[in-house]
Amino acid sequence: MATIGLLAASPAWALDNQAQYQACMTLLNRDPAGALDSAVEWERQGGGDAARHCKALALIRTGEVEDGALELERVAEAMPQVKAPLAAELFAQAGQAWVKAGNPQRALYAQNQGLKLNPQDVQLLLDRALTYGTSGMYFEALDDLNVAAELSPDDPDIYAMRAAAYRQLETPDLAEENIDHALKISPSHPGALLERGYLRRDQGDAAGARADWLTVIQVMPGTDIANEAQKNIEKLDLR
Repeated sequence: MATIGLLAASPAWALDNQAQYQACMTLLNRDPAGALDSAVEWERQGGGDAARHCKALALIRTGEVEDGALELERVAEAMPQVKAPLAAELFAQAGQAWVKAGNPQRALYAQNQGLKLNPQDVQLLLDRALTYGTSGMYFEALDDLNVAAELSPDDPDIYAMRAAAYRQLETPDLAEENIDHALKISPSHPGALLERGYLRRDQGDAAGARADWLTVIQVMPGTDIANEAQKNIEKLDLR
């Protein structure tokens, strides 16, 4: 199934400490270890949740992924109900970190907690669908994707992911229907093209599959999805 970007900083964190928070985020992108040191010191000086959020992201960027995920969960769990959408976003980031750490069960816990706080968070629904999909729980993934499609009907990612789930469930007609929908919205959508390549390969259309996967590589060079497309082309060549 499709992949989702990891751990973008939340603009909602620009609170009273906006300047210091933004400085920490800028340092995070340039020097994660330096950002970690800065965030720890800032927290000691009373930086509160904003400092802890920067610290958690810095832990993840420096390879302490599980510690960062736990910190994100702790900050989210301590937030008052009035900040439920922000807490849900932190649970989403924790879930992405647990996926990165290879722990889908903890990812599901974090994503479930986030969706309890904000059931209409489309990104969280996509995250949980991805976790379900990578765990082989395709019907559960489809449940989340169907809700996401109702909330955001013009998002091609949803239909590409739904196509992947239907392909895994050996329902190619529904997979093709969702691919067509995604490509109608975004004609060069890499996830949809990747999935159409799989369908074409399975239908014996090696040339069509190759064309789709080459387009993925051209549209998204150097990415995980491009690498997947390249591997698929290499397998075609071995046939």
